[in-house]
Amino acid sequence: MRILKRPKAIFSAAIVLLLSGCLILPVGIFTENPYTQEKLAPLLQPNADRSLVRQKFGSPAYTKENQRYWFYTNRRETVGIIGGSSSAVLTDDDWLLVEFDQRGKVVFAETRDFNQCTSNGICLDGSDIHGDAQKGLIPPSAPKENECAVYLYLEKLPWPLATGSVRYSINGKTLGTVNSESYLFLTHPQGEIQISAYDLAISTHCEGGKRLYVRAVKKADWSWKTGEDLAPVTADEGEKKIQIRHPSLRD
Repeated sequence: MRILKRPKAIFSAAIVLLLSGCLILPVGIFTENPYTQEKLAPLLQPNADRSLVRQKFGSPAYTKENQRYWFYTNRRETVGIIGGSSSAVLTDDDWLLVEFDQRGKVVFAETRDFNQCTSNGICLDGSDIHGDAQKGLIPPSAPKENECAVYLYLEKLPWPLATGSVRYSINGKTLGTVNSESYLFLTHPQGEIQISAYDLAISTHCEGGKRLYVRAVKKADWSWKTGEDLAPVTADEGEKKIQIRHPSLRD
């Protein structure tokens, strides 16, 4: 049985199969969309909090920014197709974002199809969660005099090697994950900073009022845990690489 994941493919695929003599069964009538506006309405009421969200939707699939964002995902079978020597199920894939303030109160709740961004600029693309720079989720223009701005990214390997993703840690604490299309940003007090990625670790200087760009390079092997290089790059090189990437949300 094949699973067609992209919701945009449902209508066009169904038409093609219908014209080729396949039997189409509307199995979606037996399942419900868990993120209807009626079901989201309680989250938009005053005093809605994490406890209410967990009660309504269970534990989140992902959390980001120290529990500021909760992510839920759902795949709902909509159409079954029987014909020829194979069968298929078309699915409607969507996700829910809930944002909380520092008190744990809900300040935002919105559902979207997979590969679509919410109106406040949060994007879920497969397992990649990042911000939309066009929505203002970008680092400040300049760091303060007593801290540096740190940009962490992953270099893309040449085809056909798979780059994958890497988890970055700062001073022994996990910061988040990036792939070759994203980067992590943080500010750090001036002085020494320890950065880890893959099985590599470096100590470098964080200069107040400056930007520090650090790249990781995946080792060309079959392990997702081994790195080839982890080192600062020049400001010119780092800025060029950041400009073509999107900001990833921290853990």
